Amino acid sequence: MTKTIRLKIPQWQGGNNPTYSLGSELLSWLAPKNDQQKEIEVPIPVFEGPLEKENGVTAQSIVAANVDRTAEVIAEETPDKIITLGGDCLVSQAPFDYLHGKYGSDLGIIWIDAHPDISTPAIFHNEHAMVLGNLLGQGDPVLAEKVQHPFNAKSILYVGLQQPSPDEIVILDELGINYQVQTEKMISPAEVKTWLKENEFSKVVVHFDLDVLDPKEFRMLYFAEPGVEEYGAAGGKMTLAEVKEIMLAIAEQSEVVGLTVAELLPWDVQNLQKLFSDFEIFF
Repeated sequence: MTKTIRLKIPQWQGGNNPTYSLGSELLSWLAPKNDQQKEIEVPIPVFEGPLEKENGVTAQSIVAANVDRTAEVIAEETPDKIITLGGDCLVSQAPFDYLHGKYGSDLGIIWIDAHPDISTPAIFHNEHAMVLGNLLGQGDPVLAEKVQHPFNAKSILYVGLQQPSPDEIVILDELGINYQVQTEKMISPAEVKTWLKENEFSKVVVHFDLDVLDPKEFRMLYFAEPGVEEYGAAGGKMTLAEVKEIMLAIAEQSEVVGLTVAELLPWDVQNLQKLFSDFEIFF
């Protein structure tokens, strides 16, 4: 019998924003329930003050410990499939590393994200932008060292990728990742199926960063924070319908053994929660 576990990882330190932890709580509530899927919450430190940089990385020792905790939970459970509900994007590191060790060259990665997530401490300081680089044995050297089963560049397909920064373009070229900027036209479901078939990936892990979505359609994103008009990166362009079509195509061609949903930022929920904290009748 196939064993699937659900990991709730309210990690916020990788993106240096406590709202990510609330996003994980909501995703746990929103995701369809299945009594056959054990849900485990990975203990993550709560916000107690501003985070400090270590080796150019925000809270490096904290996020490293979070990855270790996640890996320990997975090793104890030895699942066949893992659903991960983040939290920031770094939550994919331990589950994808484990699943690569389990399925080897049969496993490909589909990274549904507006951003490539291959940064290094030399160009950025928040770990969530380095997670795919870590899984390739690059990224942040301290976190990359924890990866037991590194992927190679040919194992990766970006869906929804927007224009990378000049620094990211250099790294993508150095890593040898074949990518397509999808500002005007998204990769089609048929192209995704062809990629899986040609590379003989019978198994696949999917990283779904919600900021791949168009903030005009979906508002609980980094790029839809109330009162903010300028951001340091490009926002997503995908629709919910396009994500659905991609996911259906993936499942038609290969077996999805890992799914991460990350970076839900429920601004309105958080603000309403803060408002309620001032209502005397609740206390």
